[in-house]
Amino acid sequence: MIVKKYDNTFCIRLIHEDDFLEKLTEFIKERDLKNAILINAVGMLNNAEIGYYADGDYIKDIVPKPAELISTNGNLFTNPQGEIEWHIHVALAKKSHEMVGGHLFAGKVWNTAEIFIQTLPQAEFYRLPDENGNLRLNFR
Repeated sequence: MIVKKYDNTFCIRLIHEDDFLEKLTEFIKERDLKNAILINAVGMLNNAEIGYYADGDYIKDIVPKPAELISTNGNLFTNPQGEIEWHIHVALAKKSHEMVGGHLFAGKVWNTAEIFIQTLPQAEFYRLPDENGNLRLNFR
């Protein structure tokens, strides 16, 4: 992992076969960051597990071959148990140029991934259930 910081923005490059979410979580824990926005990431992912939320659960699919990481965005928040988690959405282009996307659950970097994260030191993001039990992002 290569990291460069400019003010409150980190530029990160992951390399071939890095676990995308594992490496981002490692990056966050090493710096004890609590609040961040994943501005964008480009590159490629292999065996990406993506999901679509419906009827109280995620419908998941795996994109088994390398796919271009066309767009990525998300945030870092605290879950109800006080643990740090990512909420990341991706758009992937298959070799056929077919686009797929959704919530990212897993994926390995194929070749490279260039990631841009902005921290918000004064902010606090956290998820709590609403009156219907759905987790919603809140801000302090």
